[in-house]
This record gives sequence, C-alpha cells and structure tokens, in this order.
Amino acid sequence: MLALQPATRRVAVLGDMLEMGEHGPAEHAALAPDVIANADILFTCGPLMRGLFDAVPTSLQGMHAEHSAALAPLVADALRPGDVVLVKGSLGSRMRLVVQAMRSVAT
Repeated sequence: MLALQPATRRVAVLGDMLEMGEHGPAEHAALAPDVIANADILFTCGPLMRGLFDAVPTSLQGMHAEHSAALAPLVADALRPGDVVLVKGSLGSRMRLVVQAMRSVAT
C-alpha cells in the first residue's frame, strides 16, 4: 500500500504484531525485504519490531523506541511536507498514539 502512494518520502511506522506467538521474532525480521523495497524511512516500536529495525540498512533507520508513547513525538517531529505515512501494529501496540501525535502537528 505504501509503495502505491505518490510521495516525496514514504514513511513506515510499525509497532509489534503481538498475535504471532513464538514465531513473532522471525516474522518481524522477515518484513525487512518489503520495508527496504517500499519505504524511505522506518520507525518502529516494541521489542519484536527491534528485530526488523536492526535488519534494515542504517540509511532506512529512523528511530526505534520501546513503546508507542515514546515513538510518537519522534515520528511527529520527523515528518516533512510531501511525506506519506503508513502506521501499523497490533491494537495492543497502541499505535493510535502515533497517529494522534501526527495529527496534532498537522493542525
């Protein structure tokens, strides 16, 4: 979805997918090829997404935080005109905090 959007920069903001159980660490890291192919910068939060953050080239690494409340202001401060942002994560990852922070700087 992110790659289909016209943008100056494509920003992926991803929180832990909590429903993966024992396969979680491997499944999170396995997202690296898709992120590399479709995003210009990656922000992540949560211990599982740390594996993805570490798996992408440093040129794509925005920031990583342990939880969405810490990541939210970092993402909001990093946004530029022309950015398209994809925010995704389990409900338990509380990614709505990131969306709220982005909305507060957009108004």
